[in-house]
Amino acid sequence: MYCHACKVSGKDPSQEEFEAGYQNGQFRFHQDKALFLDLVETYRINTQYLAEEWLASTTSGSAWGDTPLIAACRLVLALSR
Repeated sequence: MYCHACKVSGKDPSQEEFEAGYQNGQFRFHQDKALFLDLVETYRINTQYLAEEWLASTTSGSAWGDTPLIAACRLVLALSR
């Protein structure tokens, strides 16, 4: 998710910068609840709770996760490949 976010934002930080930021509490995408709304709006993601897991889907693909945010992050990564 970090690499995808860098590509979208046009930034290219080094691995060392990422590691330092992560140690300081940054780049924890699976915990950033505000990111979920951004992803839903940007990628027009639908979410459903099925069989005790979350499904995030678009017309181009789908992904599962324990939370809606994890499912949405996985979907965005799958769509960006």
